[in-house]
Amino acid sequence: MKILLNLLPEEKKDAIQNRLRSRFLLWQLFLVFVLEVFYLSMLVSTYLVLDYQLKSLKGLEASSPLASQEDEERLSGYEQTFEETNALVEDVARIDASHLYFSQVFKILDPLLTSGITINELATVEYRVSLAGVAKDRDDLLMLDERLKSAKECVTDVNIPISNLFSQKDIDFQMDFSILPECLKKL
Repeated sequence: MKILLNLLPEEKKDAIQNRLRSRFLLWQLFLVFVLEVFYLSMLVSTYLVLDYQLKSLKGLEASSPLASQEDEERLSGYEQTFEETNALVEDVARIDASHLYFSQVFKILDPLLTSGITINELATVEYRVSLAGVAKDRDDLLMLDERLKSAKECVTDVNIPISNLFSQKDIDFQMDFSILPECLKKL
């Protein structure tokens, strides 16, 4: 067990206690001052950063009309190029839609021809087709005539001269027929 003796007079005790309180108060004041400086430095740095960003945005805004005008000119150039290209494509599409493919004549004739008929010459003048060839016999030629006349959706005005029908075998023939323009368009 320890025994403590208090030999200080009361005035000195009060003086020591006052010194301790004043030190504690000074320490608290110093701490508050440091915190104020810290928060103030944070506010100043935030202000400086925002001010710098504002100045850079104003600088961009000042140079922006020139850049946006260049962009608008470039964009209008692209738009004009696209319009010209689209006009050319429309012209090509219009031409292609009205284009006639006379190769369709072969597709029409192929199922109509028999093995006894050989085509030597095929000529077209506008929508009129002239055929010249050889038929093995008269029946093959008459069958071709009948098939052409029955193909009314594409073939009209079939004309076979009667002189072609005088021979029985190896008949040299010529015939003309008209073909409808709708049948010459590629589907």
